[in-house]
Amino acid sequence: MLPERRTVIHRKVIMKEKEQTQNEEYIIRKMMQSSKEKAPDYLKYRIMQQIETEKTLAASKKVSRKESGDVLKDFGVIFGSMYAVLAVMIVAAYFLFGREYLQTTSFLSTVLSVASIFSLLWLISRLDSHLRKKKHLQ
Repeated sequence: MLPERRTVIHRKVIMKEKEQTQNEEYIIRKMMQSSKEKAPDYLKYRIMQQIETEKTLAASKKVSRKESGDVLKDFGVIFGSMYAVLAVMIVAAYFLFGREYLQTTSFLSTVLSVASIFSLLWLISRLDSHLRKKKHLQ
């Protein structure tokens, strides 16, 4: 009978300690709640406004155009346009001035100018793509 009595006493002691701990925690919670200050409504409004502004700005930063970066696509578009312009020039010159005009230096210099301008345009597009990629990596 003695071990059973010890267990009962031990349980009572544990229960009393548990109750005492719970009472202390309750008292501490009450003290903390009474000392807690509530934020004014205008402060809550300003904080929520700041959070919404940051969310909006963060979302706009994430949405960025992806550069195609496809060299062959840019090459095809720019030089395809160049060949189309040259074809229109050649056909127009042939019908307006005749076959002999196509072999003159003034026409050939015009063709060379058009080809140089489109080549320069392609070079600028490649440089722009390279600089954007470099800026994005930093």
